[in-house]
Amino acid sequence: MLGAALKGAVCQHHYSLEQAGWVNQTVPLSYNYSYMNQLRYLAYARKSTDSEDMQVQSIPDQEREFDRIKQSKNLNVIKVFCESKSAKKPGRPMFNDMMQMIQNGEADGIICWKLNRLARNPLDGGQIQWLLQQGTLKSIIVPGKEYLPTDNVLLMAVELGIANQFILDLSKDVRRGLHSKAEKGWRPGPVGLGYLNDKYGDKGSKQIFKDEERFPLVRKMWDLLLTGAYTVPRIQKIVSDEWGLRTKKGTKLSLSTIYGIFTKPFYYGEYSFKGEVHRGKHEAMITVAEFDRAQAILCKKGKPRSKEKRLPFNGIISCGECGGMITSEEKHKPIKSTGQIGHYIYHHCSRRKKDKPCHQKAINHEDLKSQITAYLDSITIPREFLHWALDVLRSNNQIEEQNRNTVLKNHEHNYKSCLARVDNLVNLYISPENAQKELLSEDEYKTRKNALVKERTQIEAAMRAVGERVDEWLELTEKTFEFATYARHWFEKGDYEQKSHILQALGQNFALFDGKLTIHLQEPLLTIKNGMETESLRNARLEPSNSPSNNGENSSFEAVFSAWSG
Repeated sequence: MLGAALKGAVCQHHYSLEQAGWVNQTVPLSYNYSYMNQLRYLAYARKSTDSEDMQVQSIPDQEREFDRIKQSKNLNVIKVFCESKSAKKPGRPMFNDMMQMIQNGEADGIICWKLNRLARNPLDGGQIQWLLQQGTLKSIIVPGKEYLPTDNVLLMAVELGIANQFILDLSKDVRRGLHSKAEKGWRPGPVGLGYLNDKYGDKGSKQIFKDEERFPLVRKMWDLLLTGAYTVPRIQKIVSDEWGLRTKKGTKLSLSTIYGIFTKPFYYGEYSFKGEVHRGKHEAMITVAEFDRAQAILCKKGKPRSKEKRLPFNGIISCGECGGMITSEEKHKPIKSTGQIGHYIYHHCSRRKKDKPCHQKAINHEDLKSQITAYLDSITIPREFLHWALDVLRSNNQIEEQNRNTVLKNHEHNYKSCLARVDNLVNLYISPENAQKELLSEDEYKTRKNALVKERTQIEAAMRAVGERVDEWLELTEKTFEFATYARHWFEKGDYEQKSHILQALGQNFALFDGKLTIHLQEPLLTIKNGMETESLRNARLEPSNSPSNNGENSSFEAVFSAWSG
């Protein structure tokens, strides 16, 4: 039956003349130009922009073939349609316009390179076959072949089916390749700013590299955000105007682009693909802890408006009565005694919470600054103690190194346990007993696997951090002591922005009530403040000795330092 059908289909190379009264007589199509000359043809050229369909004849090549066919057969081509769009799904504008002209009776035939240029999906393919069978579409010409309403439909259906199956098979191969790549630790698709896709690697094994030009600047963007002192609009202005950072296309970074960077787990080494979380092999730009802190900052700040003029302590302190933010306001008033114009800054509640009445009065900038200075005084340590304490810290560094080895062993044990749980979960999911997904559904599998992958990522980050823990511990303590020693000096000499940074470094939960500022000091600074209450250090701070090595003072230092050792 198939042989008979194909034999009938082969007759498409000849034109039956039964309609002309010549029964049982046929002539080759190449000799029957008079009928073809009466038809109005539309030429259709298509080249897909998708990677799955790029190796086809280019549109200019297709147009040159149209001209050859038109001249050799003396055809009447009334319009040429060209578009760069995949045919794997319905919805091509030019194709739809062409089919509409045929249905309206404005054209009779189509010239194209191959049938797969017209359709690679069953909906468009079915429309073409139906119009041809009904005689609305009277001819389809491709190089070396013509399809007519009187032809056997089997061969055209086979060719269109092959075109559709090609897309289905290729789509499966692409999905399989992308999933394999994701499992290997390389995120499929374009990567974020600061990274580059591998253009020259083997297919399926392309890696992700640092963008040496942009990676350091994007990291500095994270650093600005993590200080808590910079809004996203202000970061955008800094990176665009001061740093000159641009996207790969050469455009300035938009707010949405920057918010996208600050909310992508990809930057700490994870990515989601098809609902599953994967640990990437690319170099992480930030840690998980930094990412979590950034999300807390973004959630707290929302999307604040950018302001050209920076006033001190704006948006840092909250109102102790209604919970609104304390805002800064600049005023210029004449001084009665001199007649000159004075410059003043006041801090008051913004009163944006309409449901909570607020009766707090404004406070002068000098009053607020003096209260912050008092907090700085309470944690300021003498320089002599700073040098002595750092010497003790360095000598205790060896103890911390021993602690590191113990912590590392604990992390390694937890990491092996996590890997075992992942393996057990996968084995359960693919086991024959779970063939019907009764023991473990697909959604349950993904949820539990994602949780385990996240746990594994956190353990890996902790293990990497352990290697740097000794140096970081010493460096962090040194910075804390240096801040406690010099913060007051920096506060007095700094500009408004530096003053705001120092205030934020002091602690959290800043509140102003009845003109009094309260601060929850950071834990290390609170410990220093309590230690500074000892008589010996108060005296040392007020009357620093020229000889910090005397035994009496060292004994006082040791008593305080023993309380700070935690």
